[in-house]
Amino acid sequence: MYGYEDKEAFEEAFDIMRTKVHKQTWLDSIYKVKEKWAECYMRDVFSLGVRSTQLSESFNNALKNHLKSDFDIVRFLRHFERAVEDKKTKELESEFEARKNIPRRLMCTPMLVQASKVYTPIIFEVFQTEYERSMAACTRVLEGDNKYAVAVGSLHDDLRFEAEHTVVGDLLNQTVCCSCGMFNRVGILCAHGLKVLDLMNIKMLPTHYILKRWTREARSGSIQDRHGTNVIENPKLEAQLRLKSLSHKFHNLAYKAADFLECCLRLDNALDCLCTQVEDKLNLSSCAMDEKPTNEEENVDPNVNQRDDLLSAAKLKKKEVQSKNSKRKKTWIEVTTQGEAQATEI
Repeated sequence: MYGYEDKEAFEEAFDIMRTKVHKQTWLDSIYKVKEKWAECYMRDVFSLGVRSTQLSESFNNALKNHLKSDFDIVRFLRHFERAVEDKKTKELESEFEARKNIPRRLMCTPMLVQASKVYTPIIFEVFQTEYERSMAACTRVLEGDNKYAVAVGSLHDDLRFEAEHTVVGDLLNQTVCCSCGMFNRVGILCAHGLKVLDLMNIKMLPTHYILKRWTREARSGSIQDRHGTNVIENPKLEAQLRLKSLSHKFHNLAYKAADFLECCLRLDNALDCLCTQVEDKLNLSSCAMDEKPTNEEENVDPNVNQRDDLLSAAKLKKKEVQSKNSKRKKTWIEVTTQGEAQATEI
């Protein structure tokens, strides 16, 4: 049912299929949403050539290698992040291969040379296929300015022609409008449009037909959401870079001071003082984030009394929750290090 480009042909084929089954409940249900999966109803939808279930099936197949049905939510999120990391790694590898390798051209024409330098290898293969089909296309002039009927010949042994499509060209703006609607769905110019561009002596692909998402520079630049805010690819990247820089500095400093006892003691004391300052700063930041209005009415939880009644009815003891504003207890490493530093000073 995906291969019908004409709505009338689709309706006729669907009615024939209905007569072959006894229960038509499922067929009726999918017919009501035919605009979401039938190709003839999705000509103007920018779907990138992806059908209704391909995206979810592909993602499910990628998660299947990392997930099991008995995982809890923590293990699920951990393995989910691993699947996302695998996707990012494959994307980086594909980008590296696209920048390193030059796709193979079947012909050395100006348009193909331009496309091979701009498009990614996979997209260039699709474009080159359409360009090859345009070389086997026949045209006839229709009434109107630069209006043509284009039929693509079969590339197999026997010569056959596909259904004709109407293409209207605009030489001044270097645009073509094809009835097949491939560019509106996929973002790649069809063979019918490429044929009409050739008839208008346009030998280079106009820039407005080159979508950035299909080019080698698709990842360059910044992307904004609907609020106009720049989308950050990895929010933790900045913190990771700071951690890497500080770790490098501390490691080099410790390596240089390790051979001298006096330098080690001085560095140890400085780190103790620095740890105290950092802890105080973190505690102040935590207190500022946890501050709440002092108004008693605003602080009262409407569900507190209900929870207390349920606990008393069940004869359960309410667990005391430690305040978030309490100071963090020092670890045994910090206590030991601080004790040694004080003994050294004495």
